[in-house]
Amino acid sequence: MTSRVEPVQRRSRDRRELLLRAAVDLLADGGPKAVTHRAVAARAGVPQASTTYYFASIQELTDEALRLHLSERTGELQAMITEATAKGGNTEDIARVLAEMLITRSRDIAIAQFEVYMQAGRNPALRDHVATTLAAFERIAATVLGFLGAREPERAAPVFAALIDGYLLHRVARPDQVQEDAIGLFEAMRALFIAYVMDEAEFEHWRQRINRVFAAGGTPGNVN
Repeated sequence: MTSRVEPVQRRSRDRRELLLRAAVDLLADGGPKAVTHRAVAARAGVPQASTTYYFASIQELTDEALRLHLSERTGELQAMITEATAKGGNTEDIARVLAEMLITRSRDIAIAQFEVYMQAGRNPALRDHVATTLAAFERIAATVLGFLGAREPERAAPVFAALIDGYLLHRVARPDQVQEDAIGLFEAMRALFIAYVMDEAEFEHWRQRINRVFAAGGTPGNVN
């Protein structure tokens, strides 16, 4: 027999989550200053008193919303990679599909993600959660890189994560170049991956070739 308390608790959890999602939307729209009790309640479509009932302060509401957002981004990244590996037949196919999915995902989601990073720079209470989330991103990346044949996937993973974040930041500031950014991200990931699958002899060959270019003051096409 279901207790009467359970539906009440479920509704309470649902309303709390509704408020958190409304706060994330407002962060994407206008940054932390846009998150007020009145604005969150209006976006969620609930009485204004709801925000103070569930959260002791607007800072607590904002921090909880940011934590929810980061947790969901981890799951989203895992789902993207699972889909990309299922669709792609080889390393280049997987990279191309993944780049397209990352660049074309919701711009609001990307904005909210970078708002989290910025807030963590100002609020030490968020830094551990951001660090944990970034570590989760890197673990996912390391698993994929290892599967694809990278020599040191754990060392490569943070580099790939930073590369992806850089392109997503450009996407936020430059929303009208989606296709160009998708191609650029694919080419950058491919080039970076090649560097991490080279064996020591191949890597040393290219290192010396690049050094000769700089020593000669010429161009790569003129150095053998």
